[in-house]
Amino acid sequence: MVKSIVTVFSINIDECLYLIPHGRLLTKASSKYIVVAISDRSRGMMMKYQTLPKALYAYPGVEKILHDNQSCILFKKLSRSLLHQEKIATSHCFIYVLEGEVGVQASDGSSIMTRPGEMLFMPRDTYLISDFVTVDDTIELYLIFIEHDIIDVFLNAKVKCKDIASPIIPSICKLQANASISHYFKALTNVYSDLDNNRELLKLKILEFLYLVDIDSRNDITETLEISEQRKRKRNMTSLMLENYKNNLTVSDFANLSGRSLSTFNREFKRKYGKPPKQWLIEQKMFEANKLLANGSNVTNCALEVGYSNVSHFIKAYRSIHGKTPKE
Repeated sequence: MVKSIVTVFSINIDECLYLIPHGRLLTKASSKYIVVAISDRSRGMMMKYQTLPKALYAYPGVEKILHDNQSCILFKKLSRSLLHQEKIATSHCFIYVLEGEVGVQASDGSSIMTRPGEMLFMPRDTYLISDFVTVDDTIELYLIFIEHDIIDVFLNAKVKCKDIASPIIPSICKLQANASISHYFKALTNVYSDLDNNRELLKLKILEFLYLVDIDSRNDITETLEISEQRKRKRNMTSLMLENYKNNLTVSDFANLSGRSLSTFNREFKRKYGKPPKQWLIEQKMFEANKLLANGSNVTNCALEVGYSNVSHFIKAYRSIHGKTPKE
């Protein structure tokens, strides 16, 4: 059986997000894939994207075991193709494969294949582009997304983070999963699936998971997390906003990506620009929309280009800035 896979390349969130679809054929008859691609330098057409884990909460085949904002433990069963699904993970993500295979391919041609009983780590700001399976195959996996506050608790209990001299970019890596990890995920289904959601329990279960991963001497997850967290603290708020304001990101997404709490982000942004970030985003989008309309773009395409999936919301925002509708 010949399988078609969509390979996608993207660049770092500190620059604009680009997408290059690239077709490829595989001839392994029994494998099942989720394809993810990472790159630090690519060229192509600008696309809009969703943020994870939030985008997964409403997905069919996704069970929320425990969840709270940007941290969660999910079970995902994928039995149909999902192509061209552009997303960015705003939290660190661990994937544990139960059934099927998860393939990750980077723009340099290197790839990682994760099989049942194995784990994959994806640092925050990883771009997940295309899920793919054949019509007669299924992928089952657990996903654990972990936001900064919980990572910080774990790292502070381990070692004091040190400044990293060289600009090391945290990368995807495969992790060893011992018997303790296997038992941990079995318990998630057997014990916690039917319990009411609990924020404190989620934090405890995630910390337990991190310690189980860390005690295996084959994994160096502490240093990997330190590198990513250091880079998070160094994110430039101005360049982040200017380069990505047309994407469909919320103020909360920008705050998380910049390495700040929402309240700190709002405070620092208002001090710098003299207005709340939400108002600034609307203004920038509408100024850009005005240019697009002047160049002949229709209202629907213009709305999509500046990050609005709902045309009515776009028209309302346009009127609030320009005092008229886009067609006037």
